[in-house]
Amino acid sequence: MNLLAHTGGGYGGNDILTPWEIHPILVHFPIAFLLGAVALSLYAWWRGQVGLEQVATGLLIAGIVVGVLTALAGFLAFFTLPETHTEAAHQLMYWHLALQAASLVLFGWVAWLRWRAWGLPSNIGMQVIGWAATGVLVIGSALGGYIVYHGGAGINAKLIRPGLREEQHNDREHHNLSQHHH
Repeated sequence: MNLLAHTGGGYGGNDILTPWEIHPILVHFPIAFLLGAVALSLYAWWRGQVGLEQVATGLLIAGIVVGVLTALAGFLAFFTLPETHTEAAHQLMYWHLALQAASLVLFGWVAWLRWRAWGLPSNIGMQVIGWAATGVLVIGSALGGYIVYHGGAGINAKLIRPGLREEQHNDREHHNLSQHHH
């Protein structure tokens, strides 16, 4: 039994954890920390609570650290994921990677600004950068979910109802044909 195993077909019989499964295990933590930090920072800014802003800065830092670990696990997933996904899903992975990297940079910028102004209330610029980073994070995360749920990335074919791929293919063909007639 291998803790981390990659077999030719992508799914071994006795694998406890495959390399690409580390990324989806971790993704929720940076998202929760970073979104919580931005929401808390906004509340603290509105209420003038510098102590809460310091907690929000700690959440930002935690989110960035776990985000970097999640990104490294994402790189591992990118290179070890079995070929169960579509080529379109594979191409979208580059967009997912770029958006999530951009969000980490933006969150890092906010954390650095907050760290430098530790005992002071945040300003509107910090809030705007935090909300911009939030928007990029949400879009990148939604794209990651789309890649898995619509592109089949990392989905074990044994867990899919028999005939589902053929049904989806036929539905797409029917949809394409009906569009050409209109």
